[in-house]
Amino acid sequence: MKKERIILRSQNVSNDLLSSFGQNIKETRLTSYLGYLFSLDITELNFYFGIDNPIQNIFIEKYLETQRSDIIISTIKKHIIIEAKINNSDTSNQLSKQLSEYKKKIKGKIELISLTRNNRTFKNNKIKSKSWNEIYDCLTSTKFKTAKQRILCEEFMKHLSNSGLVTVPEKEVYARDVNKEPYLSLFIKGHLYFCKYNENIYKCSYFAPYFGNQISIISPGVKEGMSYIAQIYNHLEVNSYSDLKQAIIKHIKKKKLKSIIPNLDEKLKEIKSDSKYDEKQPHTLLLLNKPRLLFNPPIDKKSLQDGTGWLSKNYYEFEELFKSAGI
Repeated sequence: MKKERIILRSQNVSNDLLSSFGQNIKETRLTSYLGYLFSLDITELNFYFGIDNPIQNIFIEKYLETQRSDIIISTIKKHIIIEAKINNSDTSNQLSKQLSEYKKKIKGKIELISLTRNNRTFKNNKIKSKSWNEIYDCLTSTKFKTAKQRILCEEFMKHLSNSGLVTVPEKEVYARDVNKEPYLSLFIKGHLYFCKYNENIYKCSYFAPYFGNQISIISPGVKEGMSYIAQIYNHLEVNSYSDLKQAIIKHIKKKKLKSIIPNLDEKLKEIKSDSKYDEKQPHTLLLLNKPRLLFNPPIDKKSLQDGTGWLSKNYYEFEELFKSAGI
């Protein structure tokens, strides 16, 4: 299984970028980092904060007369003052003072945003409430334009989760479409699955194939849909067909599955001859314990998503699958 190197700061484990600067969660550190994320022009994040015009300036910890603003964003049409808290404290008094003092310095529309652990309701309807949880959800669904955007946002999200500022349910199950041989036999009989390398798979402890409509023709006893779940006991990164083959053979031997899949050599050759298999790309091999028939009848794709195309979502909590199965 893939592991990150551990950084120790004052004997405390730091496994995200922000915590390497100090274990205790700090508002100033969070708002400084958030301000930098605004500078990267992340469409979904800007939309969430109502930034609908090009940004001209981003001020971090800007001093006014008696107040200090966490973040002030100036666009060509308005200014946005953000007061952030790591708890659910009332920010209305601070924001009102900051508005009064900042109005003396600039002209134009000013919007006020309170950023707290959870959303709040304010008597002053001019204050918009935002939460760290919603920022996390926003970044989770963001379509990043650059690797820099993705990496820095992932580190920010990791820090929010590690610090306990947001509660993130673990995605326990990795799901993929399985529509043909040799992949059906490798799963049912060989207790394994592989795909192009994806680091997010390492977060999952179970694998669930969605059998396509051709499967019942290939193997009449297997129905279309999601019915089987298998526990992942190891994730392996393989970088060549030779590595993949040797890892599969070793797994089959370890689990004593040779008698169940006597045509293993044939299945391995089918992998190599598959036009969609690219030996030059790294792959993740999931080594599984015995698959269990969990959903009977199988979960239909329409219960998992809109439409019947390829699975549009690959990560699930068990509760999501139970609901889709009507359990």
